[in-house]
Amino acid sequence: MIEIGNYKKITSDRNLFNQVVYTPLSDAVRLLNERQKDPVLMARVKKLLNGNIPEVFREKKCAIMARQLATPNYENIRFINLANEVGLHPVFLEYFDDKFTSVNKYKHSLGKLHIQNKIDKNGDRCVEKISIIDFGKADGKKLREIKTLWGEPLVDFHKKLFELHKLKDFSFFEETDWYKKGNEKPIEFYVRFFLLVTCFGILFENFLLLKEGIEGEFTRDVVLPALEKVINLTGVKPLIVPIESMDLETADFWYYHSPVIKSSIKNYLK
Repeated sequence: MIEIGNYKKITSDRNLFNQVVYTPLSDAVRLLNERQKDPVLMARVKKLLNGNIPEVFREKKCAIMARQLATPNYENIRFINLANEVGLHPVFLEYFDDKFTSVNKYKHSLGKLHIQNKIDKNGDRCVEKISIIDFGKADGKKLREIKTLWGEPLVDFHKKLFELHKLKDFSFFEETDWYKKGNEKPIEFYVRFFLLVTCFGILFENFLLLKEGIEGEFTRDVVLPALEKVINLTGVKPLIVPIESMDLETADFWYYHSPVIKSSIKNYLK
């Protein structure tokens, strides 16, 4: 078992961080199968979760992508395809009570869609940007409260975008159906979440490091302590797989959409 210890050191060293946090996909699938056949471990985790395990995770071998509001950008479509390739059921864990802020790149991309039309002769991506919300009105509101410029709930709109891709066999699961947040610290939610992915699913995620700013501090101060606590409670490491290669994880490309959605959006904006 890897000793976690110095969080700052770990978040300052990419190789060490990868070793501590991640598991290769093939190994994660094997471990998930093995752990689900371990009655002692399964009973221990169920008890730690007070038996509160969402039905989809009890019935299927799941891959999990946690996004406040899922949208079929390149990253999320890649997640669905990766999960399907290894026989996992893709589940988007969403949280519509989260507040919108245009400072956050992912949330900003929910309100201003970046559509990659083509690659030009120099090899650069030609990206069209289309705003679908009033950012001045949206900032600070819960995601479930935000409307598009044509009056449709933003949550409903992004669900419709998935239909344009004709994707099949994946699920959405809203976080508040499982975990009601109160005044507890974020680490308490992450302990619960990481308990779930010890043997009831595999989390696909890229956690940012200290050099990436606020998100890196969150990894150091919340993610790693929660990870260590779960390892101490269960004796096993949560199953976390990076969704994209490490040198691409901060690239804006993953927020882009395919041109398949463009005509639908422009019809709304007429």
